[in-house]
Amino acid sequence: MSVVCCPAKSHSDDREYRVVELENRLQVLLVCDPTTDKSAASLDVRVGHLSDPDKFPGLAHFLEHMLFMGTEKYPDENEYNTFLSSHGGGSNAYTDTEDTNYYFDVLADHFEGAIDRFAQFFVAPLFTPSATERELKAVDSENSKNKQNDFWRSFQLMKSLAREDHPFHKFGTGNSDTIKDCEETRESVRDALLKFHKAFYSADVMKLVMVGKESLDELQGFATKYFSDIPNKDVGNPEFPGGPYPQSHLGKMLEVVPIKENRSLDLHFPLPPTRQHYSKKPANYISHLIGHESAGSIISYLKKKNWANDLWGGQARSCSDWASFQVGCDLTEEGMEHVEEITEVIFAYINMLRSEGPQEWIYNENLEVASNNFRFLSKSKPQGYACSLAERMQNYEPVDVLSGPYLTKEYDPDLVKDIMGYLRPENMILSVTGKKFKGKTELVEKWYGTEYNDSKLDESLLKRWAEIEFPRTELHLPEKNDLVATDFELRSPPPNHDSSQPKLIVNDDLARLWFKVDDKFGMPKLNVMCTLVTPFAYSSVENLCLTKLYVACLNELINEFSYMAAMAGLNSSISNTRDGIEVSVSGFNHKLHLLMDKIIATIAGFGETITESLFERMKEKNVKSLKNFFFNQSYHHAGKTSDLILGPTAYPYEERVEAMEEVTLEDLLTFSKGVLSRSFCEMLVHGNATAEEATKFLDVVKDNLKYRKLLSSSFPEDRVAMLEEGKDYVHRFREYNEDEANSCVQCVFQVSEDSLESTALVNVLAHLLCEPAFDILRTKETLGYIVYSAKKLNAHIVGLQFIIQGDANPPDYLDERVEAFLETFRAKIVSMDASEFAKNKQSVIEKFLEKDKNLNEESGRYYAYISRQTYTFLRAKQLADRISSSVGKDEVLDFFDDVMRKGGKGRRKLTTMVYGKGQAMPEQEEGGREVIGEEARGTWKRECRLWGGVGKVDFRGFM
Repeated sequence: MSVVCCPAKSHSDDREYRVVELENRLQVLLVCDPTTDKSAASLDVRVGHLSDPDKFPGLAHFLEHMLFMGTEKYPDENEYNTFLSSHGGGSNAYTDTEDTNYYFDVLADHFEGAIDRFAQFFVAPLFTPSATERELKAVDSENSKNKQNDFWRSFQLMKSLAREDHPFHKFGTGNSDTIKDCEETRESVRDALLKFHKAFYSADVMKLVMVGKESLDELQGFATKYFSDIPNKDVGNPEFPGGPYPQSHLGKMLEVVPIKENRSLDLHFPLPPTRQHYSKKPANYISHLIGHESAGSIISYLKKKNWANDLWGGQARSCSDWASFQVGCDLTEEGMEHVEEITEVIFAYINMLRSEGPQEWIYNENLEVASNNFRFLSKSKPQGYACSLAERMQNYEPVDVLSGPYLTKEYDPDLVKDIMGYLRPENMILSVTGKKFKGKTELVEKWYGTEYNDSKLDESLLKRWAEIEFPRTELHLPEKNDLVATDFELRSPPPNHDSSQPKLIVNDDLARLWFKVDDKFGMPKLNVMCTLVTPFAYSSVENLCLTKLYVACLNELINEFSYMAAMAGLNSSISNTRDGIEVSVSGFNHKLHLLMDKIIATIAGFGETITESLFERMKEKNVKSLKNFFFNQSYHHAGKTSDLILGPTAYPYEERVEAMEEVTLEDLLTFSKGVLSRSFCEMLVHGNATAEEATKFLDVVKDNLKYRKLLSSSFPEDRVAMLEEGKDYVHRFREYNEDEANSCVQCVFQVSEDSLESTALVNVLAHLLCEPAFDILRTKETLGYIVYSAKKLNAHIVGLQFIIQGDANPPDYLDERVEAFLETFRAKIVSMDASEFAKNKQSVIEKFLEKDKNLNEESGRYYAYISRQTYTFLRAKQLADRISSSVGKDEVLDFFDDVMRKGGKGRRKLTTMVYGKGQAMPEQEEGGREVIGEEARGTWKRECRLWGGVGKVDFRGFM
C-alpha cells in the first residue's frame, strides 16, 4: 500500500481526498465526506467492447450484466441488489468502447456491507450456466430496444465505416445471434466469459472510487480488506492500432434514412489522440467558437437563412489511439435543400478561425469562467460523483482528477493550430440524415438495418470548401463577454431566519414572492423561479400549441444574449406548464438580474420583435417534434396514453399535430396579447440575495408586463378521472411505428388523494415492490429489458405503477405476469420478519430525510411544492414521522389487499397495452375488465368523476 497524492480540490470543497495504490496495483481514490447521508463507490475497468473476441461481439457488455448474477462469497443472484434496496441504495453499470464502469450507492451506515458484496464482482464471480442463459435474453432485449433508435443506428453506421481490421468497426452491444456457443471452435459462451474475465479483469487496469462518511484511514482499510484479493495479472491497458479511418474512407458523403423525422448534417473529422493534452484543452477552444451562438457565429448566420435550428461542435470521441471532432446541425426543411451551402458556411468559419489564429483573450476569458466554476463547484449526488471520478482516473494524473475537466493550465496556440489542421474537407465524413432519402438508397447497415448511400465528394467541391472565405461582417469572432461575474460576496441570513423553509415576503393580488437566503452551501449563486399563471396555457389543444410556440419563439429571441450568459455561468429557461409560463434564471448572483431583465423585456416586447421567418421556423420545429413522439419507445406511448385516459386536459398527439400545423402568425400575435393580460406571478428567490434584492426580481415582472389581477375562479386546477372502486379497465392499441418489435404494458393502480396516511403507505409499498419486481419479472422471468415499478402521482392523486417492455411476449401475457407477481409478492411480505421489514421501512424514512446536496436540489424541492400549490415545504419530514410512527407490516398488507390485490374493494386498475410488430390483439376481452376503446376514450373520460385539486391555503403562517 502506498499513498500516491492528495488531488487538488475546489476552494469550496470541504471533503478530504487521498489517492492510494494497493499492493495489487489497484489505484483507489478515497473521498471522506462526514456530512453525507449516502455513500457510493465506482470501479472502472479499462476494457470495453473494442476488446471483444471476434467470435463473440458484445461479450464485454454481456460480462457487465453477468457480474451482477452472483459470486462465490454471495452466490444468491439477488443478494447484492437486495442488500442495496433494503438499505436505501441502488446500482448500475455501463460498457463503453474502452471502459466498463460499475457503481452503487447505499445509506452511509451500511457502506461496508455494500463494499464487501461489490468487491466480489471482481474477485470471484460465478457465471452460472442458468444465469448465463437467462441474462443473454436481457442483452438481446436491450439490443431490440435500441434498434429503432436513431442515435444507436447512427453510431453503429459510423463504426461500420471504419476499416475492418480496427476494433472500432465492431458491433458492441451484442445480441442472441452474436453471443452464443461457437460451433467453429466449440467454445461455449460461459467459457468465453471466464476467459475474457481472466484476460482483462486485472487490478492494474482498474480504478476505484469510494465516497463515505468514514475517515480516510477507515476508507483505506475498507479498500485494503475487500479489494486486495483482486488478482493483478499485469495485463496493462489494451492497445489499439491507430485511427480507424484511412484516407480512402474520408472525403465522402453519406445519405442516411432515419426512423424519426430527423433532418441533420454532421461533419466528422478524425483526429490523433488528445487525452494527453487535457491540461491544455486545445479542442475545447475550437468547440467554444464553432458552437458559439452569438452574433457572427455559424448558427446565427444559418438561422437568418432559415436553414438550421441548432448547431453543436466539439470532440465527439476520445479514445486511446484516436479522437474525433464533430460539427452537427439540426436542419429545417429548407436547409435540407442547401446542404452544400451550409457546409460552405461551416468551412468559411473554420477558415476564418485559421486565418485569425488563436486569440489569447478568448483563452483567458474561458479560463476565468472555468476557474470560477471550479472554485464554486457544487456537490453532487455521491453515486454520480463516484462514477465520474472513476472514469476520470483512467485519463487524468491523480493530482488532476478533480480539477482536470475544468482547469486549463497552459495556453498552447501551436497545439490549437495543430488540431485546426485536421478540420479540412478531405479529412471528413459528411453525413446528411433525412426522410427525403427513403427509397433512394442502395446500402443497408448490418446490425440495425439503417438504409444509406455512401459516395465520394467531388474534388472541386472539396477544394472550394477548403478555400472559401466570407466577409467578417457575416462571420466573425464573438465579442467580449461582459456577463462574467467578479463579485462573490456572500449575503448573511437576516435575524430570526427560518432555515427550514422559504418565507413569504410579498402576497398580493398580483403575486406571491417566496424568499430564502442560502444558509447551507456558502455559494455566490442564486436561483429565481417563477410561474406566470394563466388559464389560457392549457385550456384547449389549440392554446397548448400556441403556448408552446410562444415559448419557443421567446427562447429564440433571447438566444444570443442567453448563450453569452450561459458561457458566463448564468442559465435560463422559458417553458410552458399546465399552469402557464415558467421563467427561471440561475447561476452567479452578481449579474443574474441582467438576464432576468432581458427575458422579461423580451416577453413585454414580443409583438414588436417576432418575425414571420422566426415563427415559421419554430412552427416547423414543433411540428417535427410532435410527429417524432410517435416513434418513441413503447413504454413512452403506454405512459402518455394512460395520462390521456385519466387527464381531462391531456390532448392526443394526433390533435396536437393538426392544431400546430394550422396555427398562423396572426393567431400567435393575438394570443400573445391576451395570454398574460390577466395573470398571477408565483416566484421563488433562493440563494445569495437579500430580501430587497429578491423583491427587485418581482418588480421587474410587475413593472414590465403590467398584467391585471387573475380572478380566483380562473386559476387552473389539476384533476384526473376517478376510476371506479373494485374495477379493472384496459385500453389496447398498436404501435405507430410498424417496425417496432417491442410491446409494453403499463398497470396503474389509483389509490387516493395525497394525504399523509395514504402517501406514507404508498411509498413504503412502492419501495417493497421495486426490487422483487425487477428480480422476478426481469431477471428470472426475462420478460423484457425495461421493468419498472414505482409510485405514481397524477394531479395530487397517489398510486402505483408497473411498466414492462420487451419483444418476446404480447402485453396480455405481461399483464398476467404482473398479477402473478403480486400474489408472490404478498407471500414475500407475509413471510418477512420484523427485522427485514424494519430495515426496508428505515430505508424509506432515510430517503425522505436525505439532505439536499446543492442549492439547485434545495430550490427544486421548494419549487415543486410551490408549483403544485400545496406549499407543504416540511412534507418530507412529516412523511418520515408518519412512516416511523404508524406504518407496520400489517398496515402495509391490509393496504396492499385493498388497493392492489385482485378482488380488493379499493382496487382501481387501468392497464394500457401497446402491441408491437406481429402481435395480434385479442378480439374480445376476458376477465371482467371494462374496455376503454380508442374511439370511446374521450367520451369515457368526460363521464367520469374528476378527482384531485388542492384545498385553500392559509398563507399567514408563512409570512
